[in-house]
Amino acid sequence: MDNYQTIHQFLQAFAPEISGRSTDAVTPDLEKDIKNFAAGNLTDEQVSDLSRELLANENAMERLASLLRN
Repeated sequence: MDNYQTIHQFLQAFAPEISGRSTDAVTPDLEKDIKNFAAGNLTDEQVSDLSRELLANENAMERLASLLRN
């Protein structure tokens, strides 16, 4: 349960900043990282790297939100 609380807090902290970001495609590697993040399977360093991707790519953020809703 802690993983979901952490993810929720992450999304809440950055949610207002997502609009107007790039709409780049979600690559297979990025998709894998997003799935691992949603499952709580990334190191702190990997989360840091992914957070930059999520903030820069609206499609990636939407994919993460979709995974968390399901």
